[in-house]
Amino acid sequence: MEINVRYETVSRMLELCKKHKEGSLQRRELEELLRHDDYEVEFKRYNQKELPMCGIKKEEFIDYFMNFFNLSIGDIKNERLKMHHEQYTYLFDNLDFYEKEIEKLNSLNVNIFKEGLQYTFNGLPSEVNFERLDFIFTISIGNSFGWFYEHYSHFDILSFFRVIDMNILRNYIGHEVHHVGLNKFMGKIYERNLSLEEQLYLFLAFEGLAVKYCNNGQGILTNPIYDGEPNIGMDKFTWKYFENDFNSMYNNFKIQIKSIREGKIKDINELNDIISNYWLNLYTDEQKKSEVPKLKHSRNYYFGCNIWGLIHDIYGKEMVYEVISDPKKFPEIFNKALKEIAKEELCI
Repeated sequence: MEINVRYETVSRMLELCKKHKEGSLQRRELEELLRHDDYEVEFKRYNQKELPMCGIKKEEFIDYFMNFFNLSIGDIKNERLKMHHEQYTYLFDNLDFYEKEIEKLNSLNVNIFKEGLQYTFNGLPSEVNFERLDFIFTISIGNSFGWFYEHYSHFDILSFFRVIDMNILRNYIGHEVHHVGLNKFMGKIYERNLSLEEQLYLFLAFEGLAVKYCNNGQGILTNPIYDGEPNIGMDKFTWKYFENDFNSMYNNFKIQIKSIREGKIKDINELNDIISNYWLNLYTDEQKKSEVPKLKHSRNYYFGCNIWGLIHDIYGKEMVYEVISDPKKFPEIFNKALKEIAKEELCI
């Protein structure tokens, strides 16, 4: 397997930020840097039709960046840019901090990535493998701390040096590459004519299993796999919020399944609306949409870890992937697992 670690745009973007703060940045300088392959990958990733929320067009980001010092949060219409604005504010207020911290990128050893990949492989079927993985670090255009796209795994420097130590980095690496592997495994499964109910279960598996296997996921229904800290790298405020919201979340899950079975959710567009507005929502219940979301992860991370993690706890990884391969089995196996932990009242 070929592993590449790429971070050459970071120091160049930091120089542009310094010039911008001094009032001497030219638009063409930013345009030139954004033509770099690493940023081209970012724009392609953020503008996939399948992604929830809006994309980020290159001209839209350039306008945002060039007008940064004249913007208030209410001026920012793009939801992703609004969510990321606090990170850029911190960057411009702490350029010296980032200038020192980026030296650490030179010390990144391929072994750290190989160690992180052990979490990935622990959470995937043995037949899943990779020919090439590119790990990209940038001062990012968007709000995601980490993401995957094709054979790329990306980390945003703006958050990276504020929240990460090298031990947690291994878990983040494992998590993001787990998505790459699970995407490969599920490719042919999605070619089938899956029911809406099956698609909901698989959607919840995607982030849920990455948390379970790579972040030592723990919740109301599931226990950590490894010794040491549970939910490592997950935002503590967000996880506690979801823990307190579990009963409401589970009730919504059951209502959604019932609505699918009764034909009240009629097609994939209606299901995607529910996924976008509920499972991928980053606002707490008391927040307004004009505010910056308080949650760092969406509900599918926590809930998917609970329901799929329970199947792992009771029956093991082999059963998890047997159900992934044939998701119509999910209700039967999940209900049996609930009975094993005396939670029959949660059966679906």
